Amino acid sequence: MAHRNGSAGATAAAGRAAFVSPETRSFQIPGPFPLELGGALPGVTVGYRTWGTLDADGGNAVVVCHALTGSADADLWWTQMFGPGRALDPERDFIVCSNILGSCYGTTGPTSIDPATGAPWHGTFPAITIRDMVRVQRALVDGLGVRRVRMAVGGSLGGMQVLEWALLYPDLVESVVFVASTARHSAWCIGLSEAQRQAIYADPLWKDGRYPADEPPVAGLAAARMMAMLSYRSQPSFEERFGRRPQTEDLFAVESYLRYQGKQLVDRFDPATYVTLTRAMDTHDVARGRGDFEEVLRGLRQPTLVVSIDSDVLYWPWEQREVAMLVPGARLAVMDSPHGHDAFLIDVDRLSDMVADFRGRPAAAAAAPAMPGEEAFAERGLSLLVLGKGKVGRELLEQVRVQRTELERDYDVLLRVVGVADTRGTLLEPRGVDLARWEEALAAAPATGPVDARSAPALLDRLAALPRPVLVDLTAADGMEDVYEQAFRRGIDVIASNKRPLAVAPRRLEALRAMRRQHHRHWHYDTAVGASLPVIGTLRRLVRTGDRVQRVEGSLSGTLGYLCTELARGTPLSLAARWAMGLGYCEADPRDDLSGVDSARKALILARELGATLALEDVEVEPLVPPALLAPGTPDALIAALRGHDEAMAARVERLRRAGEVLRYVARVTVGEGGRVAARVGPEAVPLEHPLARLVGVEAHVAFTTARHAERPLVVQGAGVGGANTAGGVIAEIFRITSGRGAR
Repeated sequence: MAHRNGSAGATAAAGRAAFVSPETRSFQIPGPFPLELGGALPGVTVGYRTWGTLDADGGNAVVVCHALTGSADADLWWTQMFGPGRALDPERDFIVCSNILGSCYGTTGPTSIDPATGAPWHGTFPAITIRDMVRVQRALVDGLGVRRVRMAVGGSLGGMQVLEWALLYPDLVESVVFVASTARHSAWCIGLSEAQRQAIYADPLWKDGRYPADEPPVAGLAAARMMAMLSYRSQPSFEERFGRRPQTEDLFAVESYLRYQGKQLVDRFDPATYVTLTRAMDTHDVARGRGDFEEVLRGLRQPTLVVSIDSDVLYWPWEQREVAMLVPGARLAVMDSPHGHDAFLIDVDRLSDMVADFRGRPAAAAAAPAMPGEEAFAERGLSLLVLGKGKVGRELLEQVRVQRTELERDYDVLLRVVGVADTRGTLLEPRGVDLARWEEALAAAPATGPVDARSAPALLDRLAALPRPVLVDLTAADGMEDVYEQAFRRGIDVIASNKRPLAVAPRRLEALRAMRRQHHRHWHYDTAVGASLPVIGTLRRLVRTGDRVQRVEGSLSGTLGYLCTELARGTPLSLAARWAMGLGYCEADPRDDLSGVDSARKALILARELGATLALEDVEVEPLVPPALLAPGTPDALIAALRGHDEAMAARVERLRRAGEVLRYVARVTVGEGGRVAARVGPEAVPLEHPLARLVGVEAHVAFTTARHAERPLVVQGAGVGGANTAGGVIAEIFRITSGRGAR
């Protein structure tokens, strides 16, 4: 057996690599690895993490077992269980948590490559059981030098593993903590699992589990997750949080919540993995092959803590009482909670106290009394510093003000805007800016100038001291890459719609990305291209899943799309430009739109997502109007210059109309021989039957031609500009910071 340092993401499907933490390590179990239900795996890779130091005698290990869609990152989904006086103390314990066999975060499973075919196993992955999972974990801890397991602890599917640890290795395991789980999967749970699997099977993309990596049955997986969420909470919990409250005119809040949960899982999990693991759970029965059920449980000799949740409708309280009654000397602890099954992931402080008491450890020292709401915010809050009060910034602050209560209630995240900045000064209120009067407060703040590389350090130091700090850059300012770098160094995440830091010189961008990786920070910038449209996300997914992108083309500028639509209607160019400026469709300097520079930046960003090392000057740019019209000056001077070009532009549009064509400003990114990437933006004559000709107003249209989408390109289309759309996309990016680490 062998170890290797580094991310276990290389062994997981590329689409989930981003959710494997950099601290994850890999352990190899050479094959063949026999499976309980028959057959064998040619070898097993285990993604795992550890905390603390193993004693010289190998006797202080604690094994943490995760739930269905969880990962080895126990310190992220069970944070309050870690620390002095907590259930898991790295100063005393050597804590091990591994991604289970069959999952998709670094351990061999359906997304791994089948050596017989050279393609992912997906639906052909062999059937596994809970005992197989535990046998893999045993091989890992043996390889790490563990000689005694002081405690095995886990909830839900993790609790099933805990019982098997006790039964398979009674001489190794000293105690077990069995949380919100069962000793055998009931007909109720098997039925719930089957209903969820049928949702996946019903997705036309399932294809008997033989789907390509870039076209998984995501609709089926999302539906399965939505069904599962109903069993993870309780009816009173849903009534309290949602009731019959509408989210929009035709959507209830609970519907929005469930759709969000489905989308979040789709972004980080795999459908075949979900099928494999739920089937493994259905096999769970401690008595299988061992004899009488009650006698098997009576044979357990380890000290056992059984934790039950009184509102659990997935693994009902009677199932834990049964285990506590049959296991000799077991202690039963009941969590009274409205949160249902998920209480073991929500009321973690209480659970930690129960486990620490079971282990005979004094409770953690009580913290100083917090201000009302501060404790909850420290646990689940995001502290947002918003740079830019333009159309997008203003709209973002208003959306947060109006929707914050619903967003917080629906998504278990507390939002607090702690600062707003413009080019004049910065308002910073650690307790939260009053969003009903932020403009007056910002106007009254000291005139410190814009946030830039010079002024940022002191401001970022203050932001970094707040719970989960996030810098939200909605400016179009140059030099912000230096501010981002300082933010990453201080543990601050960045959400940005600013394209300019993404268009800096290739070496500077790579250094910035390396800094982000080094400090494990988020940097989300999908709204930089296409506002709320998933343009960058779609391209990124195609690349991560191994598709070969051949061409990306379309109308990337909603502003120029609007101008072309108005020109086709007979509107003079100068008037259409004035309207676009008044509607807030243009960049801070409209010349960036008309010159094609803004479109060039977007094309460059997409080219770099393909791995190209192009610089902005490498993008071929043809402006919409003659460069002589775009001399620096006031907006009125620009309109006056355009007025002199109205007649020529109208004549050009008329010639195209007679030829059965329309004018569109088109961006193209192509991959040629040897993988060479080229980019061009400029005005083109488009036939009336072309999809670009049918765009209206600010609609953007991006077509991805790839090896897998060769005959019919993959298309993303919709409003590509606008404060409300961009702000909505930024809010979605903010919530991405908190996703991907769920234990469930």
